[in-house]
Amino acid sequence: MRRWTSVAPVLLLASAGCLASKSDIRLIQDELRATRAQVAVGDTSIMRADDARRNQIAQLSASIDRMNDSLRVLSRNFSVFQATVNGELDAMGRQMIQFQALLGQTTRNVQDTRAQLEALREQGISNPASAPPSAAPTDTTRRPPPGTPGPATLFTTAIEQLKNGNYRTARAGFDQLLSSYPDFDRAPLAQLRVGETYKGEGNAAAADSVYQLLANRYPKSPEAGTALYLHGKTLWEANKKSEARIVLNRVIRDFPGSDAAQLASDLLNGR
Repeated sequence: MRRWTSVAPVLLLASAGCLASKSDIRLIQDELRATRAQVAVGDTSIMRADDARRNQIAQLSASIDRMNDSLRVLSRNFSVFQATVNGELDAMGRQMIQFQALLGQTTRNVQDTRAQLEALREQGISNPASAPPSAAPTDTTRRPPPGTPGPATLFTTAIEQLKNGNYRTARAGFDQLLSSYPDFDRAPLAQLRVGETYKGEGNAAAADSVYQLLANRYPKSPEAGTALYLHGKTLWEANKKSEARIVLNRVIRDFPGSDAAQLASDLLNGR
């Protein structure tokens, strides 16, 4: 009996130790299951986050592609706009040259008319309209066919047709003027406008031929400087730079101070 009594506490303690170990194992197993569940939840969250990032990257890539397309379109539009502006500036420069030439011619006409009026007054003629035909401002060496309109009428009508884009009709009017009234004071300007009608039709070669003809036919007129500049510009744009430089330098030399000379200098200097 004594031996059994002494062994019982030991057995109880051993049994209690075994029970404690199983409980700890269950706790560990529960913790492992909870950890696996948390890991699974974390993996799911990571996968969802990765999917969201991939979607965001795809959206950003699509946005960048659209922006690149927009930039290309804007770049093309800007190139077209720049070319249009350059063309309009060039046209404005030519119009200014032509206007200056017309203004100079008009000033000379006014001066001639005043001189004729003074001469008429000195001769005691009170009504200038009764003056003989030889006193008219325009002196033509070739008589036009009967029924032909006057040179001013032909010029004005052709200019109106040119403004309206009726290039062939305008050219016919200018040609009739040049044929019937070759000594008309605005004949060089009419010749220049003939070139403009060809250019309006897209026939640059014919326009250039007219410019060269004008420079040879009316070498001292202001329009000759304009025609030479336009001829030089045509050569320049055709990449015939050496020939163009000769023509443009001639404009600068023979027509100093003119708008044509300034435009020629700008073209040579790359402005």
